[in-house]
This record gives sequence, structure tokens and C-alpha cells, in this order.
Amino acid sequence: MEVGFLGAAGTVTGSKFLVHNNSTRILVDCGMFQGFKELRELNWEDFPFEARDIDAVVLTHAHLDHCGALPLLVKRGFKGRIYCTEPTLELTKIILLDSAKIQEEDAEYANKKGFSKHSPALALYTIEDAEKTLPLLTPVDLHTEFDIGTLKVYFTSSGHILGAASAWISNGETSIQFSGDLGRYNDPLMPPPEPPVHSDYVVMESTYGDRDHSKITSKEVLKQCILEIAKTRGVLLIPSFAVGRAQNLLFEITELKRDGEVPAHIPVYFNSPMGHEVAKLYERYHPFQRLASGQFAEIMSEVHSVKTAEESRALNDDKSGPKIIIAASGMLTGGRVLHHLKAFGPDPRNIVLLAGFQSPGTRGYSLLNGAKEIKIHGLYVEINCKVVPSDSFSAHADRSDLMTWLKQAPEAPKRTFLVHGESSAADELRKRIDKDLKWNVSVPRMNQFVKT
Repeated sequence: MEVGFLGAAGTVTGSKFLVHNNSTRILVDCGMFQGFKELRELNWEDFPFEARDIDAVVLTHAHLDHCGALPLLVKRGFKGRIYCTEPTLELTKIILLDSAKIQEEDAEYANKKGFSKHSPALALYTIEDAEKTLPLLTPVDLHTEFDIGTLKVYFTSSGHILGAASAWISNGETSIQFSGDLGRYNDPLMPPPEPPVHSDYVVMESTYGDRDHSKITSKEVLKQCILEIAKTRGVLLIPSFAVGRAQNLLFEITELKRDGEVPAHIPVYFNSPMGHEVAKLYERYHPFQRLASGQFAEIMSEVHSVKTAEESRALNDDKSGPKIIIAASGMLTGGRVLHHLKAFGPDPRNIVLLAGFQSPGTRGYSLLNGAKEIKIHGLYVEINCKVVPSDSFSAHADRSDLMTWLKQAPEAPKRTFLVHGESSAADELRKRIDKDLKWNVSVPRMNQFVKT
């Protein structure tokens, strides 16, 4: 077998790994690049392979940096199956259609306001492109082996978000396990990742490979922020991923209210139509998460749903507080949250809570590093509100979790590859694995191919 590291190598986003065995070519994940402009521009370039030559895609989970380029793959000639767990299938449908819709709306808005350098501004892909991708999604149960040409594949649960999985691939002689994104062992909603299976090679994420998460819990961070806006009568704005992060936030805010740790009267506005669809899946696929049937529906009954653009604008026009607004996207790369930041960022009574990883090159990363002005829709917006960064909300395994996962391997693999992390994070984890486990471990370069 040969493995090509065509994304998420030396960076966090754009996951794409090409597995080639004899006449069979599998793509593990097909994600969008996010963050710095030079990374985002890679989304517009041709793939370093012919899309029509790919037999199938093995999709680990539904986050945009793992599934977001699938419509481009189909647009460029891919006609095979996209294998994933059933919750991932349903989430991917929602996410791809939403991604296409946002791109079309952003392009339309840019053309209307004339702030794009491109004339006309175009969407990376359209709703029509996304719709052509959906019929190729094919559900597979966890722990159920299936064949793709000369290769055998099966999934194990990786925690992280609903339906997320690690993928084991073998040609009968050599095996390789792709961790996908690994979840935390103490996640409030998701179960811990299953241990690694016997594999000759391991490709593992390293997003937080150079550090452990804060010992201050996400619930405690939320409590302090909510109590503060209760005093200032301000707004707590939480940019959030619509999948995973938003559901954890809603669960823990509801818990704080029910336990009397924060004022129960403070309204929570959930401004993500996609997030609402995802919440239904958390209820539908409750065996894939910790809550029992009916529990997530109860949480959603206590939340104000913001569904239309008119309702979103009305929320911006009402500067009174206290109130909590949760809106996508988590790194402030697009969506309705940008309009909220324009409305509430200039007011020192308010708080923006950065609940998790902020990729370099994003507006969230700029806020994390103290920016007092943020460019939104071609204009600079003053940021006078308090900015609270916290990695306690992350759905990613931290350094200790990653080491715990590796130590559960039945035996040492021949070689371990660290991906899906910034260069510094991946290299620090490489040193830790080398020191503690004495394994053969390396950090592949973008577009590097390795024979196994």
C-alpha cells in the first residue's frame, strides 16, 4: 500500500489521505482548508489526483475540514461511494447543504456590496453541487467489515462528535488505522474513543499535541461569563460550531440554570438553522451519545430558536441584556455570527467567548491574540467587548488523551504518522511519543507519499 498525505499535513485543516493498493484508490476524508488565505486558496486548486480515478471515500466524520470538499470531488468527476456511519451521513447532508448555501450567500453579498477583489465573486461550490453529492453517501455500521476493491475497511468509534469514527484499512497483508479526530475521555455528551485496533501503521491527529486542556471545566467558564453579563446587563456571544460544540454548550448552560448556579431567566438564543437540524439528530441517534431518549429534546424546549434572517437582525437591533447568543461559525469565518459581532463587539458590557480551537488566519484567531479591530464584510469593526478564550470546550483529545489512546494499542505499530495539527503541535507530540513509547513516529509533509 501507498499513503499520500494530501491535506492536514503540517496544518489542522483540509484532511485528505489517499490510500493506493494495486488497482484500488481510496480517499480517507475530503475536507476543506480553512484559516490563512494561502490555505483557503488551496480549495480552488485542482486535486493532486484525478477525481474520476478514486474508487471510494472513507469519511471519518462530518466536520467541514473532513467532508467539506466532497462536492468539489463530485464536481470534478468522482462517481464512487462515500462510506460513513449513519449519523455521519445525516450530519454530512446538513453540513454540505449549509456550506453551499453560505458560500452562495457570501458571494451574493460580496457582489452586492462590491468588497470582493474578484468580479464577480463566486461560490466554491453551489447547492446544486452539494445535492449531487448526497446520493453517494452510504451508511456502514461500526465494527462491520466491508470491501472496497482490493481493500477491507471497518470503523470504530472515535468519540469527538456524533457518529465520528476511526477507519481501519487492510490489503490482507498490511493494515493502517486512521484515527480521524479523537474525542475527549471526559466529554459531557460523547463517549470516549474506542482503543486502537491492531495495525501495522497509525495515522493520528495531533491538534492539541503540544498541550493539555485547562483544568477549569467548560461549565465553570460558562458560569463565570453568564454571571458577569448578568451584572453588566450585557450580551454573551458564543461563536460555535453547529455540530458538537453547540450541543455541548446548550446542555451545560441548561444544567447550570437547572442547578441554580446562574439566573434561570437569562434567555438563550440559538441562531443556527443548521444547529437545530443537528440537535434533532442528537435526539434521533441517542445511542451514539451519553443522553437517554428525550433528554436532548427537553434541553431544546428551553432555548429560543432563531430561524430566519429577520429574527437574526431583530436580535442585533435589541441591545438590551442580559442574554446569551450561540451562533455559527466557531472560528468566525462566516455566517450570522459575524453580524452579531458587528452589533455587539463594540460594547464593553458584552463578552465574546471563544469556546475552543481557533485556526491561524481566522477572525477567531485574531480575537484570541488581542485584535481590537476585525475586518467583517469589507469594513473594520471595533472590538471593545471582553474576549474570553478557553480550550475547555474542545471536542478534541488533548496531549494526555492522545497518549492514553496510543498506550491502549495491542502492540507498537511499525510507524506512526502525526497529522491534523500545526507543525509545532505535531512535532511536540512526536517528541513525547518518542520519549515515552520509543515508537517510530514522524510528521509527514503536505503531498508526501509513503509506501507501507
